[in-house]
Amino acid sequence: MSRAGQYVLGRAAVPGVLAALVAGAIGTMGVMAPTAVAADDGDAPLAPVVSSAEYPDDGDWHDGVGRYGTFVIDSASDDVVSYRYNWLGAATKTLVPAEPGGAVSLRWMPEREGVTYLQVQALDAAGRLSARTTYDVAVREGRPAVTHWDPEQPSGAVAGTGATLDASGPSGTRLASAAALDGTDEGYLSLDTALDTSDTFSLDAWVRPDTLTSGATAVSRSSGLALAAVTDPASGAPVWSLTVPTRDGGTAQVTGGAPEPGEWAHLAGVYDAEQQTVRLYVNGTSVGTAENVRAAAGTGALRLGADGNGGHWRGLLTDVNVWDRVLVAKEAGEAAQRSAQRLGYWDLETATDGSSPAYAGGEPLTLAGDATIHTDSDDCAWNPDCTPATYPLWGTGDLLLDGDGDYASTPTAVTPTDAGFSVTAHARVDPATADHDMTVLSQPGAHTSLFTLRYVAASQTWEAVVAHEDRADAPTTTVSAPADWAASSDEYLALVYDEKADELRLYVGSGSYPAATAGVAGENTWTPTGALQAGRTLTPDGGTDHLAGAIDEVHTYAGVLNATQLAQLSIGGIDI
Repeated sequence: MSRAGQYVLGRAAVPGVLAALVAGAIGTMGVMAPTAVAADDGDAPLAPVVSSAEYPDDGDWHDGVGRYGTFVIDSASDDVVSYRYNWLGAATKTLVPAEPGGAVSLRWMPEREGVTYLQVQALDAAGRLSARTTYDVAVREGRPAVTHWDPEQPSGAVAGTGATLDASGPSGTRLASAAALDGTDEGYLSLDTALDTSDTFSLDAWVRPDTLTSGATAVSRSSGLALAAVTDPASGAPVWSLTVPTRDGGTAQVTGGAPEPGEWAHLAGVYDAEQQTVRLYVNGTSVGTAENVRAAAGTGALRLGADGNGGHWRGLLTDVNVWDRVLVAKEAGEAAQRSAQRLGYWDLETATDGSSPAYAGGEPLTLAGDATIHTDSDDCAWNPDCTPATYPLWGTGDLLLDGDGDYASTPTAVTPTDAGFSVTAHARVDPATADHDMTVLSQPGAHTSLFTLRYVAASQTWEAVVAHEDRADAPTTTVSAPADWAASSDEYLALVYDEKADELRLYVGSGSYPAATAGVAGENTWTPTGALQAGRTLTPDGGTDHLAGAIDEVHTYAGVLNATQLAQLSIGGIDI
């Protein structure tokens, strides 16, 4: 079964009985021409004509991503036995008419907006190709949802007494609010929609379970449609699921992903009636597909937070959407995006009264001990006898520390969201004096540090340690990567704790690819109360692992920085 976005034969595809009518004139293409053909006129066939009601080549933009259209291809020559075609950037394929000289049709669904083209040539029994016809298509973005609900746009939804609409939505999205459902018979909202499950449709929602019970249903319809958390019979672990009723009276179910209490997830389900597939996306990633599904007709209101059969949802829910088209993979990924929110940025260019200000407002870094903001210059551009200066890591200044009790701190603590957190910095360590562990950044809590980003002398590695609870003997996860002193003593370091991917990542020298990763499935972050430390680790007994070197361009975020942002920060980007 071909997937959405591939090209599928329409009603003019070759019936099986015609396969016996092939001859070897075009056998190199893997398609043979019918034996009953018109007399060879000695001429190449006329160029084919292409037409489409949904996507006409008229210079205008037409509907749209996720919507199928039919393209009819025909030639005035009566000896055409096949048509070669390709879309921009795609492989060439072949369509064969039911009889020589007949037309063919293909179905196509655009997966991105913009201008593309279809190129077609006709082929006769003698193997002669026509001139190429180019058919331009200008595709609009996908149609908006036909049904939408969130607390700011209630769309006539009716709420039970167990539903309140004053909860916060997922951080890093445009969604300010969510419904809180108490897991009882009255913890629901009823939402009218024109959705018919027998035709192509897509459905999505942001959900956050407070507890996980098998069959906890976020979105449902009495006909059997459901987005829910269920128990995987093989592993006994909770998984997300999409269930669609089928015409034989049963259901088709796709499962995947790992629900976690207190953690937001974006769920999207797609039924493609053309391809007869059901697909489930969790946080923008396809986790499973069911094929050969013929969905049953179904109408009526959606029930948010319950399924009418005891599958109650205890937790938060927002941004429910229904489309009458395919939500393509790119759109599912974009809908699940959560932007990182900057907590603080210190460029460490200047200091006044012992403090270096935060860029664009916020609490400054207060310098302690002999810590200074280092600036330097030389006259080497015109003096061949000059003594080269040690320049700051970036810009005109950096934080200079001597390793003997120096550090800086700020009350602007790293406060993770349920999506995670990110921190980045540029650091310089002199390998000749790097004979002890040295901390670049750390975020203390009451009893331990949420994270410590440091140099480890014994192994000559950069290391990040994250504690999963604020207690002295808390479980931790560690990632480390070699320090490449042969290349430079200056390094870009980034630590990303990604709750969605259940992954801890350490970047060294570049923001493009992590130098080390570790799984953190089932683990959580917590909110520290201490001040962010630059140049030391703060313990209940005082500071340790003081850095001898320099620190510059410190950035902290709630949420997860993407690869582009990390790469920009690695080359001194501001990310305003």
